[in-house]
Amino acid sequence: MIVRELGADDLARLLEFVIDAYNEYPQAMWFDTEPSAEEIERVFYSKMKGIASGALVDIVADDKGTLIGECEIARIAHDSGVIGIIVRHGYRGNGIGTRLLKEAMGLAGGIGMLKFSAEIDEGNKKALKFFVANGFAPEGYRDVKRNNGMRRVVVVKLAP
Repeated sequence: MIVRELGADDLARLLEFVIDAYNEYPQAMWFDTEPSAEEIERVFYSKMKGIASGALVDIVADDKGTLIGECEIARIAHDSGVIGIIVRHGYRGNGIGTRLLKEAMGLAGGIGMLKFSAEIDEGNKKALKFFVANGFAPEGYRDVKRNNGMRRVVVVKLAP
């Protein structure tokens, strides 16, 4: 397995990865229904533009051509980014998420993002445990629109 930046030739791999992630845990995704290939293609090219402009860092774990994890950090202010991370179900618990997170935060720090947060679905206890184990602390709750409705999320921030 290698950890690397999302690249221009990753569209087909990202398509498969996103559909699998949606089918496993749709509440964590921003799509209202299972995403079409066209929707994922739009997201992919938006990611490429964000990476090129410094508005996004996107790191993937690649296991012999299959994406098994992704961590993105989207710039929300000059020095701040919000994290999205997912690792395929069968690969969790092996340090892949931590490696992705640390690599992405390192790259983001290199382009001026030094403050990090994430929004975790209220019922996703494993994700909350993951972020706490990686130095984040819960800051509170907020409601966000996801999947044709409002979802309550836990906001976590990297502890100083």
